[in-house]
Amino acid sequence: MKSELVKRLKELEVIYKEPVRLKNVEASDFYVDIKKAFGNPNILKLMCRLLWSKMDKKTTCIAASGYGGLPLAVKLCSMKGFELAMVRNTPKNHGRKEFIDGYVPTEKDKVSVVDDVYTTGQSLREIEDIIKKTGAEILGYHVIVKRGLQEPKFLLHNVLTVEDLL
Repeated sequence: MKSELVKRLKELEVIYKEPVRLKNVEASDFYVDIKKAFGNPNILKLMCRLLWSKMDKKTTCIAASGYGGLPLAVKLCSMKGFELAMVRNTPKNHGRKEFIDGYVPTEKDKVSVVDDVYTTGQSLREIEDIIKKTGAEILGYHVIVKRGLQEPKFLLHNVLTVEDLL
């Protein structure tokens, strides 16, 4: 399955070899655009099957944020019947002004956090900060591609490394 995913992502040309500014890093000479694959239901399903193969089977809830994590989380929840916690970086400025939409985990939940690409871990730490306030236990962090050189200070599971795609 992993080799099939690499083949399909290369066909989609998800690596852009040009200077870019990244969200939590000054600059890079390439960009990994996994979101490009989200429009293909077969590739999205394959990514989720590979993520699931790395997840703790005690998971009861998937948490994610942004365009990188939410499509993966929605598909995983649909495939496996998990609760879905959609985490915002900032609370809504209307309604109840909450950080979490959808299911709000409780102390009984075992949460797996998903995102598309790991670079610095900042996005995952932001999700962690919000989920921990619910009392839920975070079992692990799961990404499609690990591109960052710095080692995470948490349990990170990646399906691919950027070297697989270069």
